[in-house]
Amino acid sequence: MRFAGVIAVLLLLFNLGKWSKPNENQTRSWVILNDVSASMSQPTAEGTSRADIAKSMIHQATNQAKSTELPLLVYPFSSKLETVEGSAKPIGTSTNILPAITQLLQDASAAGDNLAGVIVLSDGRQTLNSPQTDLDALALRARSRNVAVNTVVIGAYSAPPDLALIQPRASLTAFSGQPIRIAFALQSSGIEAVRPIVSLRDSTGKEITKLTLDLAPNKNLTAEFDVPAPSASTQWSIETPVIDGEVRSSNNKSVLNIRIIESKTRVFLVEGAPYWDSKFLAQLLRQQPHMDVRSIHRLSNQRYFRIDSGETKNQETDHPIFPDTLDELAHYDLIVFGKNIDAFLTPERTEFLRSYVRDRGGAVLFSRGKPTTAAMPSLEPLEPVVWAATSAAAFRFSPTRDGEAAGLFGQALPAPDASLWAALPTLKDGRQISLVKPFTRILAEGIPDVGGGSGKFPALLVRRYGQGVTGLVNGDGLWKWDFFPEARELGNCYEDFWNQLIQWMASYSEFLPGQDFSLRLPTTRGEAGKTLTATISYRGNDIAPQPTIQIVDPIGTANKISPAAIPDPSGRPLWRASFTPDQPGLWKLKLIDPRPNASATPEVLFTVPPPTQESDDLSPDPDFLNSLAKATGGRALQPTEFPEFLNQQLVKSTPTTRESGAVWKSSWDSAALALTIAVFFAIEWFIRRRNGLS
Repeated sequence: MRFAGVIAVLLLLFNLGKWSKPNENQTRSWVILNDVSASMSQPTAEGTSRADIAKSMIHQATNQAKSTELPLLVYPFSSKLETVEGSAKPIGTSTNILPAITQLLQDASAAGDNLAGVIVLSDGRQTLNSPQTDLDALALRARSRNVAVNTVVIGAYSAPPDLALIQPRASLTAFSGQPIRIAFALQSSGIEAVRPIVSLRDSTGKEITKLTLDLAPNKNLTAEFDVPAPSASTQWSIETPVIDGEVRSSNNKSVLNIRIIESKTRVFLVEGAPYWDSKFLAQLLRQQPHMDVRSIHRLSNQRYFRIDSGETKNQETDHPIFPDTLDELAHYDLIVFGKNIDAFLTPERTEFLRSYVRDRGGAVLFSRGKPTTAAMPSLEPLEPVVWAATSAAAFRFSPTRDGEAAGLFGQALPAPDASLWAALPTLKDGRQISLVKPFTRILAEGIPDVGGGSGKFPALLVRRYGQGVTGLVNGDGLWKWDFFPEARELGNCYEDFWNQLIQWMASYSEFLPGQDFSLRLPTTRGEAGKTLTATISYRGNDIAPQPTIQIVDPIGTANKISPAAIPDPSGRPLWRASFTPDQPGLWKLKLIDPRPNASATPEVLFTVPPPTQESDDLSPDPDFLNSLAKATGGRALQPTEFPEFLNQQLVKSTPTTRESGAVWKSSWDSAALALTIAVFFAIEWFIRRRNGLS
């Protein structure tokens, strides 16, 4: 017995055993996020609500989890994740899916829980939209924890009953008494045919005029008011009554800022090859009460004549009249060039002209195509194109969609698809273009009268150059729009075209006519709580004064902020100021010039739309749910695919052997071995005592 006990002790000292790879048998929880926003109460084609479908899915998942002995947690969410497990009625006033999932992952990480996966039951319709960066951050967090987010889109498309009034421009620039066209659109969805009355009202709410329109179901309709401009800058509104059953009334009214230019637009017109086009244009501009025009015409090398607004006789001279300094050029708001202007320009004058546009916010319009006969490299930077050598035959003038988006066509002038443009007489002398320079917008194209659209070329272009703008009418013969009887029957197209083009160019430039300051915002619409930066420039001849900005909020409270001067590489005075709109509505920013008897100053409007309501759009958004599932490595499911998904995913996992982390498992590390050794020595002691051995 003693020998056996000693052998057992020696075996213990040798630490006999084996290397063992541990098994991992940790149970991971599944989580269902149940959308309980109000949109989930929307009925489906089967007669049940979206919330009922989600409830049925939760029941299926619960039964599956019980049968496989897997933990399953169900949390409701709407604008945020609810901390109480269970279901809830669909009464949430907003939906925000990404923050709810982010909060779930953060809470699980803090508690040390290891999730098997997440299932989102929702229609996907969000009222609080999240940027792409939020989705990217969530996807990174989910993938790092190996938690896939699976989505089930519930519900079918359902157009919300709504009549929306859309105002494409928040601001309109005009001269007092000038006819203006205020375009708008009506959009119908989910309602029957209606005859809405659309009213144009002044700042006091008094009706100026109204239109009764016929709107078919689920259609768009465009219309416009043609009215004289008011005598002073003001705010008008366009509104239509709320139709019975509409889910949203906030889009039945739109506010329009009317900016009245108090000073006349000063125009300098230069023509080197007089023709009907230049004659008609000069006469038209001189007749406009809101323009102060000086026109110079070259009849021969030694014969020029000048005629100004309000004069009936021309003044002859033997040398070309043209401003010789930058300050003289800056006296004008717009320089209009005709053809063959070589004799008027010298290298010094051309440099002043470039500085006038680039640094002083001036505008140059090439009204009859290529302005020079010979190459003039110093003028080429102002031209929006690089000319080709060939010319086009007779062509028709056709506005583009970019011209409509820029606000010239469809608002100031008829829309691109208006039949008027095809009915007007053809133009000529359009020149082919080899390159359209960067930052140039093609507002209209020339379509050859013979041969169709294969030979299309840019016919009307505009390009920003520094603080100013240059425009190009690539063609000749617009006078026929005013002269030919068939054109006259279509309306005063010639006068409308030039008036609106010149006025549009003046507002497209950074500075308005007669103003020394410009005030710009990066956008005219945005969200509450997002900071905006306003930029101010100055082009006056005097030392720049320190401007201030008056900000008027939607309820009429005015505050002033002082912009900070910032360095500008060109050396021009430049200021910036930031402000944060904190409530929905129309915000007005007006620049204040501290100088006595200062000229008019610019103002801009910024619109903060009201927050989206849960009932504004009840249609599901499967695209968002698909992108969420794809970004996190999950699956985007239809309700019919949900049972199969449960059978595949909610199964009890078998223990897995870890390939790393093996440990030595000793054979003696047990109570049985210790008891055996003790028994050996106990028996020996008993025998010795029994036999009387000491």
